[in-house]
Parts: sequence; C-alpha cells; structure tokens
Amino acid sequence: KDLIKEAKSDRINVSGIGTYDYESLKRKVQNMSNDLAKNAKRGIWRKSSRNDLRAFAEMWNALSEYDKK
Repeated sequence: KDLIKEAKSDRINVSGIGTYDYESLKRKVQNMSNDLAKNAKRGIWRKSSRNDLRAFAEMWNALSEYDKK
C-alpha cells in the first residue's frame, strides 16, 4: 500500500515569539538543538542565554502540541 502523508503547512503560534510554518519551526528547533549540543560538548556555556533556552523550550512545546493534533 502507498501511504499518503499530508504536508504539515499550518501556521504554528509560538507563545511570546511569533508564528511559523511547521517546516521552518522544525528546522529552527533542530538547529538550536544542534548548537546547544555542540556548545555543551565544548564547555562553552556563555553562548546560550536564559532567554535563548526559554525560546527553545517554547518552540519545542509548540511543536509537541501541534503533533498531538
């Protein structure tokens, strides 16, 4: 059987940050996650501020809530 997968093109509102389409928000979260991992491995703790981490958490939560639909 061929599975038809719907493209996720809805706009996702990230509280306090803005509105993104699914793909751009997913890419942004993936990039932020990779950057955090690289900085942690190198012991560079000043690269990410508290606000950066809060934004990352809000974006992650928005994707999680969207995928529950």
